[in-house]
Amino acid sequence: MTADFRPQQKPIDGLLESDAIALLVVHCSDTPDDELLRARDIQAMHLGFGWDGIGYHYVIGRDGHCEAGRPEYWRGAHVKGANDRSLGVCLIGRHVFTAAQMDSLATLLADWQHRYPKARIVGHRDAVETHKTCPNFDAAAWWQDRQTQNISARMMVCAPSLPIRRAASDNAPLDTEALFGETTEILERTASNARVRLMTDGYEGWITIGGSPGDTLGPLTSPTHRIVAASIHVLSAPDVKSPAQIRLSMGSLVSMCEAGGNWHIITLPDGRTGYVPARVVLPLESMEPDFVSVAERLIGTPYLWGGRSAAGLDCSALVQLALQAAGIEGPRDSGPQLEWALARHGTVTVGVDEARRGDLAFWPGHVGMFQSPDRFLHANAHHHAVTSEAASHALSRTDAASPAPAIILRLDDQPD
Repeated sequence: MTADFRPQQKPIDGLLESDAIALLVVHCSDTPDDELLRARDIQAMHLGFGWDGIGYHYVIGRDGHCEAGRPEYWRGAHVKGANDRSLGVCLIGRHVFTAAQMDSLATLLADWQHRYPKARIVGHRDAVETHKTCPNFDAAAWWQDRQTQNISARMMVCAPSLPIRRAASDNAPLDTEALFGETTEILERTASNARVRLMTDGYEGWITIGGSPGDTLGPLTSPTHRIVAASIHVLSAPDVKSPAQIRLSMGSLVSMCEAGGNWHIITLPDGRTGYVPARVVLPLESMEPDFVSVAERLIGTPYLWGGRSAAGLDCSALVQLALQAAGIEGPRDSGPQLEWALARHGTVTVGVDEARRGDLAFWPGHVGMFQSPDRFLHANAHHHAVTSEAASHALSRTDAASPAPAIILRLDDQPD
């Protein structure tokens, strides 16, 4: 990695540095439990206070839907005296919260703890000295109880990829895939299947596990690195001629036990160790500077509806994997990705003549990204692969096949 010799700059006022996040704060809206508010209502309320906008980073409605508020890099307005070192989530309601809300809260907090392992989970009333009772329950104690209850139900994916289907049948449509090293939460079991929640993005569906998880799921570990190549074979020795043990795809999570030279040693679920080239892994806290270059590594990968691995992936999986590698957590499917992108602070809509590298183009049921004003990259059924093609061809063809023309969005943290 090339050293950065640029002069150090003072932090931009209003930005929230990820290393400074010490508190993950749970709030409630303190509104009647039967009042069905949404993030837009909180936004209007906080604008009415004279603030810059919604003060929370997420809002969880009575139906459990978790809506984005401020982006995580923007300092919130939710805990006076601690906004420069905290993230905040607000549950709609006052005293009685729904099971769906608490499930969504648990998913969000698990994701936050994974990305901010040094941060403490607290309620507003326990974050700072205050007369407020928000969120009207002991959030830290609830989280501890939840962890104790769920820990036995959480397992690590041990297969290179794990199909997550719409129903408990191998013939059911493929909705997504869990990758090696990711964590799943088992929600219910049958003799040969389990309904799981993928902790990476909250996606739920059914997996096939047989009588016991076996080679599919295993005990949780603490991953340290992620695979950044399109795919790689884990070898049995630091020698390209040594036998391969397992093939891993981009986004897989691994636990490195030793680093040195051109090879890193990782621990496999069965206790063996394997070797991977140092250049194909990055520490979890390291972020790729250009998500488009990440997607470009997957050019030629077969198209597979619901796929999320190097064996095959779909349009939204390509975008999600690329964004994740750059530290941008987005939804799994193209429809929610559009809603998420529109809700992000700083997102702007651009015309096709203004498009540049990193701009995302959305159609109903499809998404892709610009490599440049003239080139477009997407996983698509027309080519049955991840393809880079002339932007004019891609947009005109997809516009003609779609009920609506492309919406082109520019995120505020995309490559220049």
